[in-house]
Amino acid sequence: MRQVKSQSRTGVRAAPRGKTMKKNSKVAPGKRRNTSAMSTFGRRRDRPAGPVAAWIENLREGNFGTRPFAWGAVALIAGVIVYGIVIGGHAQAAADAAGRQVNRVLALSGFSIQDVRVTGRAQTRKEDLLAAVGVERGDPIFGFDTEAARQRIERLGWVGSATVTRLLPDTIRIEVKEREPFALWQRGGTLSIIDAEGRPITEEGVQDFAHLPFIVGFGAPREATALLNLMRAEQPQLLQRVRAFVRVSDRRWNLRLENGVDVKLPETGVEKALADLAAYDTQYKILSRDIVSVDLRLPDRVSVELTEGAATNQGIATEATMKNGAVRTGVTSRGGNT
Repeated sequence: MRQVKSQSRTGVRAAPRGKTMKKNSKVAPGKRRNTSAMSTFGRRRDRPAGPVAAWIENLREGNFGTRPFAWGAVALIAGVIVYGIVIGGHAQAAADAAGRQVNRVLALSGFSIQDVRVTGRAQTRKEDLLAAVGVERGDPIFGFDTEAARQRIERLGWVGSATVTRLLPDTIRIEVKEREPFALWQRGGTLSIIDAEGRPITEEGVQDFAHLPFIVGFGAPREATALLNLMRAEQPQLLQRVRAFVRVSDRRWNLRLENGVDVKLPETGVEKALADLAAYDTQYKILSRDIVSVDLRLPDRVSVELTEGAATNQGIATEATMKNGAVRTGVTSRGGNT
């Protein structure tokens, strides 16, 4: 009979029973060697190394290229160049040049200075102020240094403080606060205007301020404010008669009156001395007589020096008893103007 090949239910034919299976390998599957992993010398191949490890291995074997050293040399040269630029200030110069070019472009776009507005200016000359600002029409407004301009403006004699701002797109605004003139100061042959803090303002145009108090001597500006404020508050009528305040040895004051009489004030107790002088003048009219000086340096008496022809007249009694001492004619206190 014809032998029928058996077939599984899945449709796969079974091998004939008469044929034997292929002979199995004597080597276990887990112990088989991968011949492709063997080197030409029969050794197991190493895992492929990374770039750094390979480079180190090449160094060990003396097999390396010059490319890494070339890149290192390029980096070193670039570092030296950058360091030289920074240390030498060329980087800032390059940045400034680039900034100027940008400002020029912006100026062409309409951001250029066309107007300078000033408020608060009374005594400061316009020419001096514009010279201190240091701009010209058409300059880039973003290239204008407001802080530097403010410092230059405040160096002007009349300027106490200033504020400089930009008003985009084309205007610079300057607000000036000027110093108040307080007195005229003479030292040596120089005459100048000073403020209430005793700082000189200018030596120009002093003839326009002849109405200000006139002070004389070194150290006078520093001490004049206290004396003038005292007389304005306590003796305003006497203050109106003073033509000059003379500082003597930087210790005390002489008052030169409008009629040429010198009033010698003490170093201390000035307020009391002025009050006594006003009382003496009210009672005896001594400041209206033919006298040369009134000495108030001694606290218990007032010494009056007469002119040469006044002693024979009856303008002032030769010896008059006063509440705080005596009025003496023809006597000059010891020490002169010290």
